[in-house]
Amino acid sequence: MKPLELTIQGDFIWSYGGHEPKVSIPTVLNEIAKTYYFVGHTGDRSVETDLLTMLLNMHDYNHQNGTHRDLFRIIDVEFHQFIDDGHHSHAFYDMPTAPYSLTEKLRKPDLFLLPSMIKAHLENHFPSLVIFHAETPLGKAAQCHIFVPEAENRTRTYILLFGQAKHPVFKVFGSTYLKFGKVVVDQDADILGKIYPNTPQKIKLNNEVGMDWVRRNFESFPNVVEPNLSK
Repeated sequence: MKPLELTIQGDFIWSYGGHEPKVSIPTVLNEIAKTYYFVGHTGDRSVETDLLTMLLNMHDYNHQNGTHRDLFRIIDVEFHQFIDDGHHSHAFYDMPTAPYSLTEKLRKPDLFLLPSMIKAHLENHFPSLVIFHAETPLGKAAQCHIFVPEAENRTRTYILLFGQAKHPVFKVFGSTYLKFGKVVVDQDADILGKIYPNTPQKIKLNNEVGMDWVRRNFESFPNVVEPNLSK
């Protein structure tokens, strides 16, 4: 077998898999690793869907209160800002949740870690990386979702989780945050397997700017074209 050409960047080893690179390797993971500690990885699986559909799901800011309602009980999406910088973007929105009862939390103590308001900051690096930045009184987390096309209709995904503790107890809950991440990946994989293929969109919903950003970049890749979708 012909060995792959590897690129070592700080703590990370990258490969283009023998393909000609069209964009440079993102440096953001190395920047995160400088100030965050590595908690672990989770959600490593192949999903029977093409890369575009996977990316559209990840940038559909309406899907959380449906696909992920069973765990997080999200009841609304309060969208605030989208910053479009070509193949790099940021999305900011809040998601209020329906509270669990004290009895439910006592039966499953992990639920004490779920906030009543999820303040989402998604940092997006097209086409392979979405970083969910979260902050709690105990510490900050950077949940990095990676997407790698394995075949025309199969995409591999996994999560690298990094943390920055404000209180020592934050590190104790690392495995719990990884479990939450795996639930998110499994729920997304389940819904992606049930989407009707090639169904034309006939209505447009609120908060679809992230999906518009994905479609624009996918159609023009590796070039960056107008319009700018900041709002």
